[in-house]
Amino acid sequence: MYHEAVDLLSRYIRIDTSVPPGNEAPAVDFLAGLFRHEGIFYKTYEAGPQRQSIRAVLRGSGKKGPVILLNHIDVVPADKSEWTVDPFGGEIRDGFVYGRGALDMKGQGILELMAFLAMKRQGIALSRDLIFLAVADEEAMGVKGVQFLLEQYPDDLKADLVINEGGFGITGIIPGKPLILISPAEKGICWLKLKSKGRSGHGSMPHEANALEILIKAVNRLLSMPSPPIVTPDTAEYFKCIAHSFDFMKPYLDDGKEETLIKVLTESGMLRVPQFSAMLKNTVSVNMLHSGSKVNVIPSQAEAEVDIRLLPGYDTHAMTERVKEALQDEHIEVIYQTGHNPNGSSKDTEHYRIMEEVMQRHFPAGIVAPLLMLGSSDSRFFREKGVPSYGFMPVILPLTDIGLIHGIDERISIDNLIRGSEIMTDLVLRLCGDP
Repeated sequence: MYHEAVDLLSRYIRIDTSVPPGNEAPAVDFLAGLFRHEGIFYKTYEAGPQRQSIRAVLRGSGKKGPVILLNHIDVVPADKSEWTVDPFGGEIRDGFVYGRGALDMKGQGILELMAFLAMKRQGIALSRDLIFLAVADEEAMGVKGVQFLLEQYPDDLKADLVINEGGFGITGIIPGKPLILISPAEKGICWLKLKSKGRSGHGSMPHEANALEILIKAVNRLLSMPSPPIVTPDTAEYFKCIAHSFDFMKPYLDDGKEETLIKVLTESGMLRVPQFSAMLKNTVSVNMLHSGSKVNVIPSQAEAEVDIRLLPGYDTHAMTERVKEALQDEHIEVIYQTGHNPNGSSKDTEHYRIMEEVMQRHFPAGIVAPLLMLGSSDSRFFREKGVPSYGFMPVILPLTDIGLIHGIDERISIDNLIRGSEIMTDLVLRLCGDP
């Protein structure tokens, strides 16, 4: 089935923008060609060789501040040998468009592009500037993308609202109904490196100064740190929204107490589900170990890299100090690598209410709820500047497809592309149309 959004996404996916190295420039050329054809003003930005971003603008009356439709051009790598299709082939098959970035986030970029072009093609009078912003480097912490743009071209990124990745609809959680998620907030990141030093020697004569064994014991202490569940306001509302669909959650509906929510989630086993657990806890994941050069040589050094995600109300400095206290080992050095604090935007805004209304109108059987985003996005840069930013992707995904994000055989359905374009256009019209 032909649809412009399907064709554009297929072509967009064929441009390999994996990070590393990034190489977003060819994709910027692709988007620039579309804007030239439509007679739309655009500007490109270069943070380094082939590391480009692009901004296109439709001017409004200025009655309200600008709205930015934000998306990132770069994608995570894909191993072709693991896929059933070419990850950079943009193949259209069985009602889906396949390829790296179909969901994260070239697919959403195309939905935003379709809404942006609709305003131009239909000659819609706008009450505010509408900005399409496609950026580099999000998958590598945004240093050469939004961070670079805000530092070097702050006036170009002034806005009253940013629509970005992080929200979506999902089936398979609530029986018989889609759960429509809008993300007003995200967890923080605290990436640490643990380094141990010991004494080398022959593997046939083990001793107590084996750096790797010292590190393993330290990692075990780290993973044993208490991490009790904590109910943040957005997570409390999320569970209130879905509680009507589960009988076991009735006690929480009756009293609304945080301790009751934790109790019913624990007793039901939901707290053991990684997605739900991560919404309620500061998580620690030890993802890389480096040590040794030969199996019969005791290593004198070892390193572990740790990914910690923080709930709202916590900060990277305090967490780093907490890890140091928990380890309390003169042979272990704890080094803060990078990260950022949790961040969020208020739900008590006209913009958020419009997003809720639009999704409820298009999915009347759905349940709309806020989502504390577990990953990280470029929204944080704007929130740090006081600009409300929300994750909003008007698609409905089966629960099984969520695992395709950064995974194998990533795909998005043609139905989602067509309907999502219509809903995104509806949202943009509600936010920016001038009566």
